[in-house]
Amino acid sequence: MPETRDELIKRLEGQANKIRRNIWRALKAGGTGHAGGSLSATDMLSALYFYKMNVRPAEPDWADRDRFILSKGHANAGLGATLELAGIVDEGYCDRFYMMDDGRPPFGMHPDIKVPGIEMSTGGLGHGLSIGVGMALGARIKGQAFHTFVMIGDGELHEGSNWEAAMAGAKYRLTNLTALIDFNKISQSAHVAEVMGLEPLADKWRSFGWEVREIDGHNMTEIVDTLDALPFSGNKPNCVIMHTIKGKGASFAEDTHLWHQNAVNQEIYDKAIAELETV
Repeated sequence: MPETRDELIKRLEGQANKIRRNIWRALKAGGTGHAGGSLSATDMLSALYFYKMNVRPAEPDWADRDRFILSKGHANAGLGATLELAGIVDEGYCDRFYMMDDGRPPFGMHPDIKVPGIEMSTGGLGHGLSIGVGMALGARIKGQAFHTFVMIGDGELHEGSNWEAAMAGAKYRLTNLTALIDFNKISQSAHVAEVMGLEPLADKWRSFGWEVREIDGHNMTEIVDTLDALPFSGNKPNCVIMHTIKGKGASFAEDTHLWHQNAVNQEIYDKAIAELETV
């Protein structure tokens, strides 16, 4: 029997909860890492990898797969946690976070292209959208139908290279490209608005020639409805501004810059998992 809409939403919410558990496993294994930005991105990662994106876990290099670039590379624990749950990397990968001593590809602070399922090494902020523009334009030139998604941090938008890429995406009318803005409003050391305000953010993307939607980035129904509406227009690239909460799912880590990056010991891990078990 086909999955109903309500069953789909419940399943994706469940996968998001599992990704959050995997994130904490990874951070405990590494002893530290970026919890806040990984946890804020989790619901969208669940919807992409377990609903929207056309990928083959057993063939991570399949030519027609949809592409995902984590431009906010410091949130790699979130991506790695998702790849393990999707079966793209081996089970147990999250228990080796930061470990590179057995000859296997590294899995750590930032994405590394040597890991299956990771499209591009990122971490130097502000470069992911430029790469995404190239992938989307290349797909059109080669006649391939895949879609390219690029997740960008809000603090990362302080990098001017994003806006150069935005202009290029509009120039080439890349309807097969979607920028996902993780707008959790807190960067490494302070609120984004205190560092350099972004508002009116949606109007800025529209003025650069993109079609924009704003959603609650933790409301799975809104996420799925938005992904189903892609492409938003017939001649513009797509931008989804996700209003999210940094550290989502762990009360002690939510809405604070103190959990942008922090040490994670057994006590913290147990506390985080206990909270997720009540969801």
